[in-house]
Amino acid sequence: MRITVKAALAAFALCAASPALALDPPVAACDLSLPTPDAIACAGYYSGNLLNGSAEDIANQQAAIDSLPGDFQFDGDWGALADNTILTLTNGDQLNFGETMFGLTIIGAHFGNVSGDAGNVSVFWLFDFGTEGADFVTLDDPTGWSNATLYTTGSGVPEPATWAMMLLGFGAAGTAMRRSRRRTTALAQIA
Repeated sequence: MRITVKAALAAFALCAASPALALDPPVAACDLSLPTPDAIACAGYYSGNLLNGSAEDIANQQAAIDSLPGDFQFDGDWGALADNTILTLTNGDQLNFGETMFGLTIIGAHFGNVSGDAGNVSVFWLFDFGTEGADFVTLDDPTGWSNATLYTTGSGVPEPATWAMMLLGFGAAGTAMRRSRRRTTALAQIA
């Protein structure tokens, strides 16, 4: 009897110490080609609207984003996202960023009633906008779109013309400094 009780207590302690899987499995496979340009990876479609500040849904967002390739980890600060990165749908089918995004970019989107059997779902897409950047993503089928948020984006790399202008500026500044030094030396020798 004591062995059975000890085994039961050990099993209970092990279950209590193990973290629970917060994110339910997807209800349908996400579609990399739904947005244009195509996403390079996606997580979802997860049941319900995960794009909110509840503790459970923040944990679900973190788990979904952690499943994407790359090393970005959402810190759970929904207030920072909600204040700065809610995306709007313009022209009927474009998730407008309001500025140009570069590099690896993660966007979460919720669809209240997508086409097909999935229903009310959330998806997380990973895009690579490279150095060219993108101002928006077009949804090939915006049916049921509800809301979206931007989790992260890469940094922009200056265009070749910008680099050329910077190099010309540095060259001009260097030439001006060199000429200034020569004049000062020549005046000192005359005196």
